[in-house]
Amino acid sequence: MLKKGTVVIAKAGKDKGGVFAVIEILDERYVLIADGRHRTLNSPKKKNISHLRRTNVIIDPVTTDRQLRTMLRDFHQEVK
Repeated sequence: MLKKGTVVIAKAGKDKGGVFAVIEILDERYVLIADGRHRTLNSPKKKNISHLRRTNVIIDPVTTDRQLRTMLRDFHQEVK
């Protein structure tokens, strides 16, 4: 089960391969994700959980898009 703050990788859709953080859990099937750049905290993407690959990384709560980009930057480089 995904938790708020979990770093995920999109497996499907036009954002496939992108690294995101779970911002909010809507229900057992959908979550809101953001990366701080294309999908900001004010405009997160609703995503089906089955289209996400969970990682074992959970980031601290962030309040700005800049903080989110900084936290995901190191992880994004490891994925590539």
